Formats: sequence, structure tokens, C-alpha cells
Amino acid sequence: MKVVPVLSLTLACLLRTGSSPVSTPQYSQAYTVLIKGVPCGTETTTEEWGKDGNLVSSSQSEIFITDGLETKRLAFVTRMVLSKSNLTPISYSYKYTSGESKDGYEVTVKDGQIRRVLSRGGHSSEITVPLLADVTILDFNVYHQYDYLIRKYDVKKGGRQSFHNFIPLIGSEMPMAITQIEDTNLEHAKGTLPVRNFKIEFVGMWSGTVSTDKSGRLVRLVLRDQDLEVVRKDLLPEPEQPKPETEKNPAPVPPR
Repeated sequence: MKVVPVLSLTLACLLRTGSSPVSTPQYSQAYTVLIKGVPCGTETTTEEWGKDGNLVSSSQSEIFITDGLETKRLAFVTRMVLSKSNLTPISYSYKYTSGESKDGYEVTVKDGQIRRVLSRGGHSSEITVPLLADVTILDFNVYHQYDYLIRKYDVKKGGRQSFHNFIPLIGSEMPMAITQIEDTNLEHAKGTLPVRNFKIEFVGMWSGTVSTDKSGRLVRLVLRDQDLEVVRKDLLPEPEQPKPETEKNPAPVPPR
């Protein structure tokens, strides 16, 4: 893997803890987002088990997008609750933290239906669709969710396996397919890491490659059609620290 230095990016972590003490999450990870090989954003995610036994996954993201003339900052937070039995989504929220609109959407899965409420520009719209088997939520620009998609893949069965992916922004499902391909060793800044590789297909749109560690956690995502790469942050080299400037001709100290 060709690795480029990480740019200095600021990530505002918005963790709502109320008056209760801060608890250590059971799992946390950070990713660097690259477009055309250039770091342009970050995503951090945490997981913890709720009191009801369901898995609660939260993330904070910040991405800088440029068209060559103007750079825009996109920041948002997500929260997903997944069933303790099979990691099927129970609820999901996505809220922008950049700008003043506070747009976003809420998704609930209940009674064989998926309900999505979209808030945009002070207005809201609602859509309800039937819940299909093996449904997952893999949202645009939210990359840790590949963890839950890959866990649905039956390694013993192998081959190309199809799933239903609900996309909240458009309020409908898109067919996806996963095929396990050859395992490899991923070279990174600190050595090599054995990874499992999967071909991911957004049927009729684009395809890419997902690499996971032995625990099935996302290590690297490559979507070449979009010039997009997402890499676990700890596998990239540390950014170079600027060297302090020294005066070429320091002023003499007057005698006392």
C-alpha cells in the first residue's frame, strides 16, 4: 500500500454524556479519509453495549471537500443501535454539525418496516418501506459501518453473496454483493498486517475492495471509481512536526 503523510486535521468529537460519568467504550477506532491519495478527513467510532444488551455504535466525522477553487467542510455525527442477536439495525441517526442548518435524518426499524424522517432546511419528510431480510444500513461517507456488513458474510459458504442495503438519504434499498477474494499481507508504516479481502459491489453503481483484520474490523477501503481510500489511522506514518525556527543572528546580550 502506498502511504502518504497525514495532513493536520481538526476533529471535533461531540459525545453527549449528560450528567452521568464518562464510561470507557468497549471498542474505538479512528480512520483517515483520502481522496486521490491526499488525506482530507477523519472518522472516529466507538462501540458499547447498552443496558438492554444491544450494540450502540457512534461516530464523528470531518471531511474537507474541494473543487480546486473552494474548500468546504463537512462534519457530522451518527448513532446506530443494532440488535444483540444478529446485529440488525434497530435505529439510526445522522446529524450535520457543520453549518447552521442542523439537517439530518432519523431511521427506526420496527414491526417489519423501516421508517425514515428527513430534516432539511427546516422542513421534514417521512417515508416508510417494508423491511427485507438481511437488511443493513451502510450510509454514504460513514465507513466504520462496513464492519457490520462484512459480519453478515458467510465465510464457510463463500462465493458471491447478496444483501439489502437501506440508504437513508434516498429512503430506499440498494442491492449489494460481497465476494471474498485472496487474503494478503498489508504493508504499512509499522510493518505488515494479515488481512482478509472482499470485493464489494453496489450493484449497478460502483465496486471496491474492503480489507479487514482477523477480527473482521475494517482496515482499508478502496473505491477506485470515486478516487476514495479509507485507512485505519494507526497504520499511517505520523505527521511531521514543524521544526522551531532559530534566529540566524541573535541579538548580543549587553554586559551587566
